[in-house]
Amino acid sequence: MNVLALLLVLFSWAGQKKTAPTPPTAKAAAPNYAGHYVLEDAHEMGSELLLKPNGDFEYMLAYGAADYTAIGKWKAAGDSVVLDSKLPDGPGFKLVRSSDLRSPDVRIWVKSRIGKPVGDLEVVLTGPEGESTGHTDRDGMALFPGTSQPKSVVIKVPVYDKDSGPVQLNASHTDFTFEINPEAITTVPFKGEVLKASAGTLEMFFWDKTKPMVYRRQ
Repeated sequence: MNVLALLLVLFSWAGQKKTAPTPPTAKAAAPNYAGHYVLEDAHEMGSELLLKPNGDFEYMLAYGAADYTAIGKWKAAGDSVVLDSKLPDGPGFKLVRSSDLRSPDVRIWVKSRIGKPVGDLEVVLTGPEGESTGHTDRDGMALFPGTSQPKSVVIKVPVYDKDSGPVQLNASHTDFTFEINPEAITTVPFKGEVLKASAGTLEMFFWDKTKPMVYRRQ
């Protein structure tokens, strides 16, 4: 075979050779954050977070005499988890009735939705002479002797650092009954709360913006 014929054969093979297709780039699987997480290395505190596969979450935290809870929706956002709580309906305290007992004293009652008295609450009553502070007893009543023409009241839950805010009162009445909504007091109001995910842990900054609470997946 002469040189010209050899070159023609080589060019023919080169034309028939096809470049192997480039394999598609493998897409990284989205991280699966669903699971049960428990707070670690916390002093006198217990807390758990359950991320359900259907996008619901349940949360609890116990610290001293206070027990907090939350339920709602969660979603993955890159290397983070985002929580949004379902907030309870209604305020923490609601004035349900008042009346004039023609008494020289003002009485503030606090009861649960089923009528159970709620004690150990701080009550600040404002009248013409300024503020007076009392506490609900085991019957759920705070008594303010010799008080008339009440203007407003604030009911405080010290253990949760929550209060009703000022509630305007009928100045001609002396007896007031409030209903407490415990869910509004104890629910943690997560709103777009971002938890950083890393190596089976979630870091929460809701309670302390300078130091994360670390939850480890079980």
